[in-house]
Amino acid sequence: MPDAFHQASNFTINGLNQTDIRNDSDQRKDKAFERLQKEVVAGASYNSGERYDAPKCHPDTRKAVLSNIMSWVDSDDELSRMMWLHGQVGAGKSAIAQTIAEESDTEGKLVASFFFSRFSPGRNNKNGLIATIAFQLCISVPAAKEHVIKNIKENPKIFESNIWSQMRALVIEPFSHAKFQCGVIPRLIIIDGLDECLIRKDQAEIIEAIAKSLSMKPSSGLRVLLISRPEVEIRQAFNMDNVSALCTRLVLNDTFDPDKDIELYLRSRFEALKRQHKLGLALPISWPSDEAIQQIVEKSSGQFIYASTVLNMTLTGN
Repeated sequence: MPDAFHQASNFTINGLNQTDIRNDSDQRKDKAFERLQKEVVAGASYNSGERYDAPKCHPDTRKAVLSNIMSWVDSDDELSRMMWLHGQVGAGKSAIAQTIAEESDTEGKLVASFFFSRFSPGRNNKNGLIATIAFQLCISVPAAKEHVIKNIKENPKIFESNIWSQMRALVIEPFSHAKFQCGVIPRLIIIDGLDECLIRKDQAEIIEAIAKSLSMKPSSGLRVLLISRPEVEIRQAFNMDNVSALCTRLVLNDTFDPDKDIELYLRSRFEALKRQHKLGLALPISWPSDEAIQQIVEKSSGQFIYASTVLNMTLTGN
C-alpha cells in the first residue's frame, strides 16, 4: 500500500494521532539542532564578541592581495577549490582574513568562518571546528539546515567522528543539497590561523579532510580559504598530491609590494594621531618626517606588525 497515506490527514496509528507524530518529529529536530549548538565554539566566527575590534586591512592597502582572493572566490575553476594564503608572523594574514570575511559576508558570499587562537580554549584545537562551520552554514544557507539536522539525527555521535566524516555529513552534503535546491548560495568558508591549532598532526588532518571532502562534490562551487604560517607539518600536508591538485597557493611576499602599503598605513595613522591626540596641535605639520617614515618602513621588512608596534608605542608615549 505505497499510497495509503498520500494526502491523508487526521489519522491515528496505534493511539498516536497526526499531531502527535508531527510534534515528535519537531522535537527531535529541535534536539538535534540543540546538540549542534552545544558543540559550537563561541568566539570563533569573524564577527564574534570575543574578536571585537579585530585587526583588518587599512583602507586602500592590500588591494592586490584582496582582489586576487575575491577573484578566486568568484571563479568556477573546479581544480582550485582550496586556497592556502601563507606568510610569516606579522605579515598581516589575520587582517586580510578579517577583511575578506567582512567583504564576502556583505556581498552574500560567506558561508562560515573560524579563527583559531592558541590562547583561547576551544579555538586552539580541532574539536569544535566542523560543528561551528555547520552551525553557521545553517544560518547563512537556511536550505542546508534540514539536511544538517537529518544527518545528526541519523548519527547522534557524529561529533565524535573524525574531521572528514563530520565535514562530509555536516557541511558538504547539506551544502550540495542546498545548492541543488536554490542555485546561487554563499560559497566561501574561511579558516584562519591553522598553525594556532596546538596539536600539529591535527593541522594536517584538517587540511587532508577538507581536500577529500571537496573532491566528493566537485561541482558544488564551495570554496575554502585556509590561512596560516608555513609551518613544516602544514607545508607537508599541502604538498600531498590529493591536496595540491585542488589548491591554489598565495604567499605574502614582496610580490605584493608590502612596503608601499606599510607607508600608506603609517602616514594615515600618524595623521589620525595628530588630529585626535590631546597634544596633536603642538606637533609640527611635518611630523613625522619623510625620513622617519622611510626608516620605519625599511625596518618593518614587509611585516605590518612592526609598523603597528611603533604606532602603539608612540600612542602610549614609549
